[in-house]
Amino acid sequence: MKLKNIMLSSLIGLAAFGLLCACSSSSKKDSASDTSTVKKITVATSGTSNPYEYQENGKMTGFEIDILKKIDAALSDYSFSTKIYKDDAILLALDGNHAQMAMNNFGKTAAREEKYLFSYPLSEGINAIFSRETDNITTIVDLAGKSTEIPTGTNYGDIMENWNKKNPDKKITINYSGNTLADRLKAISAGKIDFLFASKSAAENFVKQAGITGLTDTVPTDLNSHPEFKTYEYFVFPESEKKLQKAVNAEMKKLQADGTLKTLSEKYFGSDQTPDVNQYQ
Repeated sequence: MKLKNIMLSSLIGLAAFGLLCACSSSSKKDSASDTSTVKKITVATSGTSNPYEYQENGKMTGFEIDILKKIDAALSDYSFSTKIYKDDAILLALDGNHAQMAMNNFGKTAAREEKYLFSYPLSEGINAIFSRETDNITTIVDLAGKSTEIPTGTNYGDIMENWNKKNPDKKITINYSGNTLADRLKAISAGKIDFLFASKSAAENFVKQAGITGLTDTVPTDLNSHPEFKTYEYFVFPESEKKLQKAVNAEMKKLQADGTLKTLSEKYFGSDQTPDVNQYQ
């Protein structure tokens, strides 16, 4: 597996540096009867979502990267490489045919399902409520009357909006913005919002990196009573890539069955977050 750094300019008008993950091994390419038939797949990602995909010592690594490497090694008809985009430009890269696949700890939303294809789930999300230590919000029901900030078009937005529709007397105040996760965590510390419901591992990493103080986080103690707050992580494809989706899903099913997803989950999350086998049918 060779990983090379290169400088790339965003093809959709947003300045970004690039890093190419040349996932194809030489043995894989040797096994292909005709290399001209190998389809090159560009995978759009941010490269900043630790532990899902991030850069370490100049190389891309992470939970999703390791899964992509396994898929790349197994699919001789495809060669996968990653390209860095800003968070809000990743799916736009699919729209503009600049990438054929995307990964960035993506969850499903109603709007996304109308426009894109999804893989089988990579993991069941470990989400936590991040709040000020003085508030220490630990349950979903305690979010009623509190304020949060969410990027437009995310599965977290769908979760909160659906909660408000079903609980009009216990509404959550939702503010939409284009701010980064780190900035939104800082907004909690500064008292601008009350909480975030976010990936526990990714948000904790940003708290450490940015030196944000005064926060605490807890996996909701009443999560099992509110399954609508459970999330899953997926690879995303444009509708034109049904063949690629089918090939990736076939490998995802194998990785779930042989325990690879469990091993990688324990490596990066410290626990087995493999979705139930029924999710791979």
